[in-house]
Amino acid sequence: MKGILIKSIGGFFFVADQDKEIYQCRIRGKIREKIYPGDYVEIDKENKILEDYYPRSNLLKRPKVANVDQVVIMHSVKNPDFSASLLDRFLLLVESSGFEPLIVINKIDQAEAGFKDNFEEYREAGYQLDFISVKKNINLNQLFEKLNNKINVLTGPSGTGKSSFLNKVIEDADLRTAAVSKKLKKGVHTTRMVELISLPNKGWVADTPGFSSMSKINLEIEPDNLSWYFPEFAEYNNACKFNGCSHLHEPGCVVQQKVENGEISARRYQSYQQLYNELKEKGRRY
Repeated sequence: MKGILIKSIGGFFFVADQDKEIYQCRIRGKIREKIYPGDYVEIDKENKILEDYYPRSNLLKRPKVANVDQVVIMHSVKNPDFSASLLDRFLLLVESSGFEPLIVINKIDQAEAGFKDNFEEYREAGYQLDFISVKKNINLNQLFEKLNNKINVLTGPSGTGKSSFLNKVIEDADLRTAAVSKKLKKGVHTTRMVELISLPNKGWVADTPGFSSMSKINLEIEPDNLSWYFPEFAEYNNACKFNGCSHLHEPGCVVQQKVENGEISARRYQSYQQLYNELKEKGRRY
């Protein structure tokens, strides 16, 4: 029977079938060090033995989650106040890792009128945004639709409501899956703390605190490649007068012209300049 690995603890591997029925399995052979939550696996249903795993489409490296479809970046309007430059950094981390980002803005029940205007530059850049309140249960069903049939990873700064969101998901989840989730959170020593939590539909969300703590820019990014991770810049990368244009000072730069004309956000351009200079400086140190 084919299933999805949602958690490993000690010598046991918890596998969900297509109906999210959970099986506590032992594992055959040496594959225990080769599989991670999110992997699709084959189990002997009767004997509850995990026998093999299927090829994966991708692997998030820290923490390790397989077959990730989408990374949900959660920020808040207030408490803590929204920081556009910090969101830009999270977007850079996600996109440079090769994953699709979904921006979720929480605590809109505390927002002032017209707050969505502050996020228009992200819509214009082509990003998906959802505005929710976990506390007041606003727009959660709309968000769940975007998470359906996907393996989602949740990240974002501390205090933005990620834990409240996960608790809400567990409360509303199928009781069998929720029971496993709660049982595994009762201080049991685990070797791999990543867990896939069942959403109210066919989706999953990975509880991955390690990924949320990543605050440094990925040093593997070359400064001259940075513009490829700004979607509103990337479409003009081959339109400038000079090949390999940094979009900082070269004459005939289309991106600079678009910024001057108001077609590209000046604030996003300033963020790009700062990130470019930081990457350049870090390159000199290593």
